[in-house]
Amino acid sequence: MTSLVQKSPRFQIDDAIRLARDLYGLDVAAVPLPSERDQNFRLCDASGARYVLKIANSEEALEILDLQNQALKFLAACDTGLTWPRLIPTRSGSEIVPVASASGAAYFVRVLGWVEGACFADVKPHGRELLRSLGRGLGRTDAALANFSHHAARRTFYWDLRRAPLARQHVELLSPAGRSIVEPIFARWEAIDWADLPSSVIHNDANDYNILVHESGARVASILDFGDMVETATVCDLAIGLAYAMLHEQDPIAAAAEVTAGYHEARPLSEAEIDALYPLAATRLAMSVCYCAGQARNAPHNEYLNISNRPAWALLEKLDELPEGWPREVFRRACGVGVARTPGGLLASRRKRLGPSLSISYREPLHIIRGWRQYLYDSAGRAYLDCVNNVAHVGHCHPRVVQAAARQMALLNTNTRYLHELLVEYIERLAATLPAPLGVVYLVCSGSEANELALRLARAHTRREGVVVMDTAYHGNTNALIDISPYKFAGPGGRGKPPHVQVVSWQSDFRPSLDGVAAFFCESALSCAGQVILRPGYLQEAYAAVRAAGGVCIADEVQTGFGRPGSHFWMFETQGVVPDIVTLGKPIGNGHPLGAVVTTPEIAASFANGMEYFNTFGGNPVSCAVGLAVLDVIRDEGLQENARVAGGYLLRGLADLAQRHPLIADVRGLGLFLGFEMRRETGEPAAEEASDLVNCMKERGVLLSTDGPFHNVIKVKPPLIFSRADCDFLLGRLDRVLP
Repeated sequence: MTSLVQKSPRFQIDDAIRLARDLYGLDVAAVPLPSERDQNFRLCDASGARYVLKIANSEEALEILDLQNQALKFLAACDTGLTWPRLIPTRSGSEIVPVASASGAAYFVRVLGWVEGACFADVKPHGRELLRSLGRGLGRTDAALANFSHHAARRTFYWDLRRAPLARQHVELLSPAGRSIVEPIFARWEAIDWADLPSSVIHNDANDYNILVHESGARVASILDFGDMVETATVCDLAIGLAYAMLHEQDPIAAAAEVTAGYHEARPLSEAEIDALYPLAATRLAMSVCYCAGQARNAPHNEYLNISNRPAWALLEKLDELPEGWPREVFRRACGVGVARTPGGLLASRRKRLGPSLSISYREPLHIIRGWRQYLYDSAGRAYLDCVNNVAHVGHCHPRVVQAAARQMALLNTNTRYLHELLVEYIERLAATLPAPLGVVYLVCSGSEANELALRLARAHTRREGVVVMDTAYHGNTNALIDISPYKFAGPGGRGKPPHVQVVSWQSDFRPSLDGVAAFFCESALSCAGQVILRPGYLQEAYAAVRAAGGVCIADEVQTGFGRPGSHFWMFETQGVVPDIVTLGKPIGNGHPLGAVVTTPEIAASFANGMEYFNTFGGNPVSCAVGLAVLDVIRDEGLQENARVAGGYLLRGLADLAQRHPLIADVRGLGLFLGFEMRRETGEPAAEEASDLVNCMKERGVLLSTDGPFHNVIKVKPPLIFSRADCDFLLGRLDRVLP
């Protein structure tokens, strides 16, 4: 390959004009066009007619040029829906003619008719129909070429995806970071079973500069440059097209899925071909950067070599972040393989069979099929930055959590009536994160179970029934918890406040009537109220008053704990208090159903009144293994500190947005527990605008949701691995969407 690049033609513009005149009788002006190993000129005569003068590399065999010409003639006679460059003969009728350069070196020359259109690389954006059109164009071309043959196509060619090891030899020229991305791609290439893939002659170079788009911008007009034609696995043609179609795309797999679906319409793919697609597309990118590294060493001044190298690296880095196996699943869905129901069918069945009180997010619901780190991925291949899922505390499908669950599930999963090391280790580790005298642990399966048990503990200890709660509070979905959740009992379908419940406001002093109070139930920061951080000293005053009246203080840390505040591990610590009971859920298991109650020995003793407490699944070995893994990841990956740094940066960014967008009335939060309130100029809650914002952000690849009593607060509670780059992405999209 290096030899070919070094021996590329070096004709001047005057030479091109002379060749066109002497050989073809064309009186033209000439403009150089970019090329890797050949030399091309655009020709234009006085009437406006345009042509391409192609001067082949001195090492290019005549039979390869004949292969290209014969393929062009063949395709022109087929119904592909594309326009193909026509061959322009010389004055003597030749389609290929030898010429000599000033140095005496021999070259072959051809002239082709110009095809109108814009390069795919220059058309923005790449809409769904254009991507499908690209797939259909490639599919029809390959379907036609299945009946074409030429002896010269059966060559050993360095751009043939079967010959990836030829590029792999340049891996040592890459940086260590580059090698860490590329080597696994070549390893996956080795696993491809080529015997399962049909072969034919293919174009083999559907890069974004070889694809011409019709002036409408909605369909592909032509495929140019047949210089890389080779007989190989047919699916390689599509894989190469995907590699370049993904360049510069925010959602590269979604774009590739559209191309694949279009191709499958025109030339149905086998399952083996579908499964080989992504490894082959990634291999094409890996080959490209490897060859470029080798060429740059020997031809550092050839700018054409860098046209796709920088975006290829950017794409490789993005693809490296994807969950393993996800592209394959998306491509299978794009081709209808293994898909029992469409998203529309799923929604219809859900509405028919699922209880109607369970809502679904967004006006156009998402069909999510995969989660990875701070992203969720839908069935069409789109990635969504998850800014609201505080359950996936250490990131969706964290490998250490997944492995811990799988490893223990393969060994044992049973109840807590047996001795088990993981149970004891976990409750010791969990208790160690809390201040004394909190040290007795009950393990349950959810935050609702935790809060239900905490209420029982408080009543058993105080022998009272009364509960004080915050306005807009939500503590769970059992009957007892709905009764102490104003967010539910005072809302649609609610039956109003029960007699044993008192409601206080975070906006005023804590002054309830505390006669007969068993417990003060309070989130350490108020989520359903709209991401409210309590004023300094609020819980100190409340706890002192409740304890003086004989009640106990319960901190609901289901949404706020495990390092989310950033400055502290538990949100109650930011108020300088120690609760009597702490309840945990949501992030404790990173999506695994796990919850906990931690209390004092004194309260635990009051609860041990002869009635056994037992929870079938609470504290099972798998849950304990998961809980330990979550604690390990928080510690080892410094996620509490990340919440502090990223959260502070995001809070400042949101405050800056509020200066430019009047609809943002307030920005608040701590760590990665944040929110901003939207109000109109009149001061009215902007609930409709907040809903519009959430849905617009979803269309731009960002998941948010609303909260607060008026549903006008945008809440931001992402996984704790949220980075500064994620913050910038979120802020940038908000800046574009906000009026």
